Amino acid sequence: MKFITVNPTWNVPPSIIYNEYLPALQQDPTVLQRMGLRLERNRDGSIHISQPPGEGNALGRIRFNFPNKFLVYQHDTPDKHLFAKEERAFSHGCMRVQNPDQYAATLLGIVLPNERYTPEKIRGMYGRSEIDIKFPTPIPVNITYQTAFVDDAGKLQLRKDVYGRDAAMQAILRGARGKDLESVMARSQPGYSRPAGSSLPSNVAFNSDFGNSGPSFFDRLFGPRTPPPPVRVQRPRRAIPR
Repeated sequence: MKFITVNPTWNVPPSIIYNEYLPALQQDPTVLQRMGLRLERNRDGSIHISQPPGEGNALGRIRFNFPNKFLVYQHDTPDKHLFAKEERAFSHGCMRVQNPDQYAATLLGIVLPNERYTPEKIRGMYGRSEIDIKFPTPIPVNITYQTAFVDDAGKLQLRKDVYGRDAAMQAILRGARGKDLESVMARSQPGYSRPAGSSLPSNVAFNSDFGNSGPSFFDRLFGPRTPPPPVRVQRPRRAIPR
């Protein structure tokens, strides 16, 4: 994450413009105006739609920016009631933040400790003009996708697999015997590519069957596994009567 934006402008992604807003505009020419959206035509003929900063902005009051090819980020939302729902997949891929002022103050406390940002100071910046606060040192972002987890009470929680990744991964694991590891990685992670200069041979096979007689991928990588030493059972001594 490289910076946060207070009072962000929402620049609608092209996929939403052409798949949703333009068809809606054909049905109702006033729909964008009623939503507070501005439509402009770029020099190349493409359409640009944006929503100016404000209380009703789809991104809320703060956007947390970590540039990526998917055009996703974390952001506030005017629809606070959605946090009361168990299912949260209401966005187009971005991640809503429930307490953005506290989150922003925590992040800025890490990268700009001398500025003494507090939630109150962040809220005092709310208005209609964009304010970018850049991080001197970027904060690493790691996004995980989980459909099963254990909560603080130790109870297993299951959620809907909205991206369909569980079924795809299960199919890969069930049919992985004898397949090239690189193809398994490529199928499970669409953005995966073989690292430059990788010394991993292309014919290495991933084998999940530990009872197989041939060496598995992990055996080839780390060497054959040493079987655990046999457990010696000491028999109790019998008392010899005198």
